[in-house]
Amino acid sequence: MPSSDVPSAPEAFAAKRNGGLYFVSGPVDAFFVGGASLLLFAVLWLFHGGERTDTVISTAAALMWVVNWPHFSATSYRLYQGTTGVRSYPLTAFAVPVAVLGLTSMALVSPKILAPAFVHLFMLWSPYHFSGQTVGVSLLYARRAGLPIGTWERRALVTFVYGTFVMQTIRAEGAGQKANFWGVAYDTLGVPEWAVTGVTVLLVLSGIALAVLLTLYARKEKRKIPPIVLLPAVSQYVWFVAGPSRQSFAEFVPFFHSLQYLLIAWAMQMAETARGERLTRSRLFGETLGWWVKNVAGGIALFWATPRLAADAAGVALPFATGVLFAAVQIHHFFVDGVIWKLKNPGVSSPLMTTLGNLLGPRAAEPAE
Repeated sequence: MPSSDVPSAPEAFAAKRNGGLYFVSGPVDAFFVGGASLLLFAVLWLFHGGERTDTVISTAAALMWVVNWPHFSATSYRLYQGTTGVRSYPLTAFAVPVAVLGLTSMALVSPKILAPAFVHLFMLWSPYHFSGQTVGVSLLYARRAGLPIGTWERRALVTFVYGTFVMQTIRAEGAGQKANFWGVAYDTLGVPEWAVTGVTVLLVLSGIALAVLLTLYARKEKRKIPPIVLLPAVSQYVWFVAGPSRQSFAEFVPFFHSLQYLLIAWAMQMAETARGERLTRSRLFGETLGWWVKNVAGGIALFWATPRLAADAAGVALPFATGVLFAAVQIHHFFVDGVIWKLKNPGVSSPLMTTLGNLLGPRAAEPAE
């Protein structure tokens, strides 16, 4: 996802003039980048006991096929489609898969030592990766709004967002706890419970600092801070701090992260497809459907077919192979994501300033039926 580099004031305001705040519209963008998760949390809080029921599990599992898994495939698709990505990031395109494949192979043949360490690495890295995406999406919308986020505002935002990651990690890695991922058991770090108090203070102070700094900025510039700039950060607070109190909600957090990612990846894909020209509505729909279908197929290959092939090749149980391969695919995703979404790269930042209005031609340009 977009990295957390900060646009200069001239860059930010130029972006605002050349595009708009939303990729599609206020309600649609808000739904994808965090609003959907807040709505579900409110519904579950009001009308559900919070239990991780069979219905909750089956619903979340069904959504994996059409949103969670495709979001991982979309990263690989962006890197490997054509030759541009491979030429731009040769180490990421070739060395990283080889390294991850090597670690995966060793983990498959070492179920007691390497497999737990490999899975544990993934479990620690995953919420950290979520945090990087959250900060990146917030700063992307700040750039689209023409807001030159300063150093101290950025530090407060980063501290708050990554503070939620630390809180989630402390709770998951508590002393005396055992963890299990698809049959791969591992020991937690044994973080003492008193650490929760320290992180809570950090979250409160950074949240207050961010609110004060943005309020002062808004008064100085005599303009409002668009809520969508802070929506990803608020949403992640619910995902990692408030949400775990409802197991039924926690089941869907990876889905919401994936939903957020797919909006940005779709906008990038459509902007690169259009290449500055106008698309008809029918072509935009066709390109969107084709991109999504390819990534659904890619997700199935990565998360359904590959574990089965690995289980047969290594002679291990399918649940164990699934746990190791799920970790492997996502670790590869974390590596690639950290490279291909740098906003300092004009090839990334320019397409990410697009809007639906920029992509679509006038209705009169539609081909006759």
